[in-house]
Amino acid sequence: MDPLFSIIIATYDRVDFLRGLLAGIAAHFGKLNISHEVIVANNARDERIAEEIAKLIDEFRNSDRIAFRQVREPLAGKCRAQNVAIRAAKGSIMVFFDDDIEVTPDWLTVAAEFYQRREFDVMQGPILMPPEMEHNQELLRAQQRFRTINFVKYRPGMTDLKTLTGANIAVRREVFARIGYFNENLGPGRSGISEDVEFAQRLVKSGGRIGYEPRAGVYHRVDWSRLTEEFFRLRHEQQGRSRLIYKKQSLASIVPNFLRSIWTFGWYSLLGNERKKYRAKGRYFHYRAMLAVKTRKITGIHD
Repeated sequence: MDPLFSIIIATYDRVDFLRGLLAGIAAHFGKLNISHEVIVANNARDERIAEEIAKLIDEFRNSDRIAFRQVREPLAGKCRAQNVAIRAAKGSIMVFFDDDIEVTPDWLTVAAEFYQRREFDVMQGPILMPPEMEHNQELLRAQQRFRTINFVKYRPGMTDLKTLTGANIAVRREVFARIGYFNENLGPGRSGISEDVEFAQRLVKSGGRIGYEPRAGVYHRVDWSRLTEEFFRLRHEQQGRSRLIYKKQSLASIVPNFLRSIWTFGWYSLLGNERKKYRAKGRYFHYRAMLAVKTRKITGIHD
């Protein structure tokens, strides 16, 4: 009998984080009478790391009534790896967790209830700050400035969404037959970001619905290397290149936005409004990356 849920985790080098996630799934989900399987989409570029991931999965294989297995995709790209896993999956609902999250004990029970009583195509769950970090002032200040860790928690009463954050989502299998798989030109290993946003746009355009389930939360590990000026720049450059792929913006729209970002950055710097200054700074990196891509195409210069 096929499982109800196929839990898909794409990974390429965070073996320790992956171990924690798999241990949480085994501990919390293994005792439940809700059928599920776990598929690790092994996207490691280094064969030594790929072997470490495979050995880790062997440690969990068939433990606590859960079928753990892997699919191997050596070519770089989170979306490519996820798509391979979707084709291999047996469940009617595909769950996608990032490898740097930790599940909450009730997640699977809540997700099963959500799909029993709601008519949504996709479920988005919250992505929460670890409880022990909620009052860490250094983290709160850095996150307020950079916003480069995707913590997601919508207001009470929110039910319908128009976008997705892919670290904690569940998708009915038939959605992929209707709108296609994840765009393999986007996301980590390719453009770097925005594969979840683009997928959500296609879904909503097709008439599909995204539901928010506040009880289906996960905790996002805090990676301090993301809370730096360098990572902030890289993330917004990735965002600009990614949006250029699926929005296909022209120079006529990019140039005015680029100039506006310079002006607003200067203005909010003078006013001392740090949050708005960093929003403008992010937009500057975003549109600068778009301009760089467009310029290379026009001049025929490539990296």
